[in-house]
Amino acid sequence: MSNAVSEAPASTPPFSFFEWMVARRYLGATKSGKGVSLISIIAFGGILLAVAVLIIVMSVMQGFRTKLLDQLLGVNGHIFVQSDSVITDYESLIEKFRAAPGVTAAVPLIQSPVYASAFNETGIIMRALRKEDLMAINYVTGVDPETGRSHVVAGSFDNWGVGKNGGNEIAIGNRIAWSLGVGPGDKVTLISGRGADTPFGPTLQKKAYTVGAIFEVGNSEYDGFIGFMPLEQAQIFFGFGDGVQQIEIKVADPERVKSYKPALAAIAPGMTIRDWQQQNQSYFNALQTERSVMRLILLLIVAVAALNIITGLIMLVKDKTGDIAVLRTMGATQGSIMRIFFLSGSLIGVIGTIAGAVAGALFVWNIDAIETFLSWLFNTDLFPADVYYFNAIPAKMQWREVGLIVGWSLFMSFVATIYPAWRAARLDPVEALRYE
Repeated sequence: MSNAVSEAPASTPPFSFFEWMVARRYLGATKSGKGVSLISIIAFGGILLAVAVLIIVMSVMQGFRTKLLDQLLGVNGHIFVQSDSVITDYESLIEKFRAAPGVTAAVPLIQSPVYASAFNETGIIMRALRKEDLMAINYVTGVDPETGRSHVVAGSFDNWGVGKNGGNEIAIGNRIAWSLGVGPGDKVTLISGRGADTPFGPTLQKKAYTVGAIFEVGNSEYDGFIGFMPLEQAQIFFGFGDGVQQIEIKVADPERVKSYKPALAAIAPGMTIRDWQQQNQSYFNALQTERSVMRLILLLIVAVAALNIITGLIMLVKDKTGDIAVLRTMGATQGSIMRIFFLSGSLIGVIGTIAGAVAGALFVWNIDAIETFLSWLFNTDLFPADVYYFNAIPAKMQWREVGLIVGWSLFMSFVATIYPAWRAARLDPVEALRYE
């Protein structure tokens, strides 16, 4: 028998110091079973990696969703009111919408695709707003609260929307500017199919505008396809006269956007009212499904890692057969033996889970620096913005999610120890000592 255990009291309370001491000693290597500690290390490492990877993956997926949602709801409205024809009485409608409970903003909008030409050509979506409404969009005209960097990367909005009929300046995303090969002060020719109606159909509308500002939202979709022009200028260019195409509404709680729609529908009967969830339903449903499936797969990986504890404990029981028999003859009960081996396996699970949670959290908090280092090490861009939309990896830890992961890992670790501990407790001391 190992000299780690010399004597046991005839009766010890559950989870006493004696049981903790024996359980801790049994995790180490012995002369007769050096492989036991190696398997314990493997089980510990498996749980650590599984928990850390689960926290990292779920944090990145949550970061993607949160960032996409913030940008979507920061640049666009939450509810969109449209009519079959041009909305001419939009000012009175806007006043009524703003007075509705929960509505924080209501703005007139014209949005249409155009063909842009300068040194190169590209297609973009031109959104037309009043200047005060555009200046309220922080993702375009403001400062990023996380980095302190201005979203305006070149030029300014000082003269945007100023002058007769809203002036002659437009604002474009930095990727559009790169594609066209233009900068602030350069001319960009916009071509639209919404010209004057003729017996042969609508004519092409074509006009040169000056680039006043270049912005960077941080999302390649917006930076590469969205531009802004003054509302008055768009009314002339797209042929809306004194009307607008739609009214964009923002509400206090975008997640509960459907609860605001009945009151808004009563204000604008006969008009079509759509919310951001309807317009992006397939996209966010796919994102949520992917997240749920990934969580299930990774939780199963944690379960598989926890099962390594069973292997280690079974080998430990075989190696400590003589010790178990001596402890039983000295008065240790079956319950005491079971608790000793339960504690041995649980220690692996608890320490591995805590270490995995710490490692996962440290990785998430330093994910940008890690991505930069790995990109430098492998001499490649591991996170191309044109593929993943963002110029940096978004990661957001949810403590509720971390708690779920830690709880599942501990549960599986405890469950995995029950069978080997039960086998150790059922060992017949007479049969065990017969071959010692």
